[in-house]
Amino acid sequence: MMNDTATATAFHETARLLNQARHAGYIKPETCANACAWLADSFAGVDIDGETVGACIDRLARARDWHTLDDCFFKLNSFGTAGVRGRLAIGTAHFNTIVLGLGVEAHARYIIEAYERNGLELGREKAVILAYDSRRGSWDPASGGPGFLVREAACIYAAHGIRVYLFDTVAPTPELSFSVTECSGIRPYAGGVFTASHNPATDNGFKPYDYYGGQIVHSRVQEIADSISDYAQVQRTDYAEASARGHIVKVGPEIDAAYIEKENQLAVWVDQDGHFLPSKISPDLRVVFSALNGTTQRLIPAVLERRGFNTKRNLLPVEQQCVPDGHFATCPKPNPEEKQALNEAVAHAAREQADMLVATDPDGDRLGVGVRLTAAHMRMLADDPAVQDGYYLLTGNQQLVLLTDYILSQLTERDGSLPRNSLIAKTLVSTDLAKTIADAYGVVTVEPHVGFKYIGEKLDVYARAACVAAAGATEYSLQNYHRLSRRDRVSLLSRYSLCMLFGGEESYGSLIGDYVKDKDAVCVTAMFVEMAGFWKQQRRTLIDRLEEIWRLYGYAREETIAISYSGASGSDAIAAIMADLRASMPGTIAGRPVIAALDYSAAADRPRKALRPDGAVIFEDRPPVDPLAHTGYFPVDGIAVPMFWHADCRVIGQAARLPDADMLMYVLDDGSKIIVRPSGTEPKIKLYVLARGTSGPDRADATDRQRVNEFFRQARRELSDRLDAVARPLLKNAR
Repeated sequence: MMNDTATATAFHETARLLNQARHAGYIKPETCANACAWLADSFAGVDIDGETVGACIDRLARARDWHTLDDCFFKLNSFGTAGVRGRLAIGTAHFNTIVLGLGVEAHARYIIEAYERNGLELGREKAVILAYDSRRGSWDPASGGPGFLVREAACIYAAHGIRVYLFDTVAPTPELSFSVTECSGIRPYAGGVFTASHNPATDNGFKPYDYYGGQIVHSRVQEIADSISDYAQVQRTDYAEASARGHIVKVGPEIDAAYIEKENQLAVWVDQDGHFLPSKISPDLRVVFSALNGTTQRLIPAVLERRGFNTKRNLLPVEQQCVPDGHFATCPKPNPEEKQALNEAVAHAAREQADMLVATDPDGDRLGVGVRLTAAHMRMLADDPAVQDGYYLLTGNQQLVLLTDYILSQLTERDGSLPRNSLIAKTLVSTDLAKTIADAYGVVTVEPHVGFKYIGEKLDVYARAACVAAAGATEYSLQNYHRLSRRDRVSLLSRYSLCMLFGGEESYGSLIGDYVKDKDAVCVTAMFVEMAGFWKQQRRTLIDRLEEIWRLYGYAREETIAISYSGASGSDAIAAIMADLRASMPGTIAGRPVIAALDYSAAADRPRKALRPDGAVIFEDRPPVDPLAHTGYFPVDGIAVPMFWHADCRVIGQAARLPDADMLMYVLDDGSKIIVRPSGTEPKIKLYVLARGTSGPDRADATDRQRVNEFFRQARRELSDRLDAVARPLLKNAR
């Protein structure tokens, strides 16, 4: 991969041109510094897509293609809310073998460092397990096994004396998370998955996982990566040689089997054999399934078969999308949040008159769901943009609401009551209707930041707290904990800690239980099949139940508006937008008074606070005076405003504090919320509009919906105009 003839001296003229461009204002100072750094010997000779890094920078500099240079080098691509990802291309701002190599080298060093601290105590071996989706570089179509990026990473880990367990073919993210802690045959200390999730086919990425099977939350890996200034510091060994010596080992079927069996324990209405109870779950539910050319085509049918679902008769695959294909030819944007990604599944469902369709994104952590509409619903929802060819496409928030309602209501019906110390988790930007439902069942809600890794982290913290508390009475450790059944885990958690029943977010990701510490579209697909079958047995649909929930708890409508600002100028626009909003807090939004504004970032001269529009402080970022009584919410004009410390502080202490984040929240007088934040994985700024109707029985009437929908339209227009006014001059100047 390295070309020793490429030296920094050979690119002296290139560096001079870059510095001239920086002084003339053609490129950013960061672009110049990053590009010059990659002209050093160890970087410049790396071949990426048939061109060395040095030759690429030299070509662009001599062509005075400053715009492309800026886009390639204006920042260092680092770990965000879901690992590191980007376009497969040369440059510090993109994703390539160098960016991957630095990240994997850092992860390998972290594993060695952390393993010395607690690896033996946890009963683990100094090993990592790697999974990958169908993208270019992740999966090799010729062999059906790992692609060049995965093999490169395996060589780096193996060079550090870390054994590599490597899935023999594509595998979904939740199975990777599961495999770190839940398989008796292997005990890796950490994991990693190669994916860009739902991004376009041009992208790829890498997510590192910690000892508990969740994404790494802390900054230690990034700190190590930042300390590596020379690519020669990245160690690697030969792939074939490491495989022959047993340092790289293929796995797969045994993990599938373990996942299927443990996942089955999360079903609600099953018999002693783990099969759906026909008295509760209709055996006639027909479901269209698409893997969007990703990773779930093996596991989802197997999981449903294990539950006794007749997959041969009632699971209808979209054949062309149930094979791995990194080009995503039939769904260029394989994101189940976008209607276009579901076109093939909707068309197939319409042909088959299926009750429901499900589609998972390429790495199997997000789920799209469509529900067949009755004639009455078709008339009522004829103009709704969520309707496509007779099917209603649920939003991520609606999925979250339906799952919360079903899990809490049916566990209560099955067991007589919910476990003590039960809670649900939803991210701050997700629907408050889930909290309203949880409140009705006496269940605590915690609201972590955007990024499912924070929900996964809480699962580990709760398990560790339970093991510590139980140690005086019984021989409990994390080693023992991961051998427990779901029933025994619930018993332990509810007695000694907190028991998370369900966690979800607006961006189409959820989990049930704690076998997996990340979004799990496989398990949640099985729960949606159970849930839809439950309501079908009662001659109702998921839409019928959603309508009932609105009547019980009040109407809600939420939407995420993602505005793209790509490249160097886009980065400037995003920063300017956040600065403008901080400098001038709105007093009203769409005619509704703002009663509280929360800034989740902190600076030395600006601790985190919740403020009134006039600047009066409502509450500050301080530990609760009485953790036992702390609910995690502060009443402002009758509205529960989320605080900087969660209700779980009574069990986990300091870990209940929300970390700093570049995010603003505006709470309105009717409980609606507006949240603004830059995306952690894409060059976008995101607006979350969470609009609420009048709470209370039978209040989700047409007038209430009309008021909410009008507020929604006005808020969207008002906020988009303000963002555009800030961004337009910067983008215009860049052109």
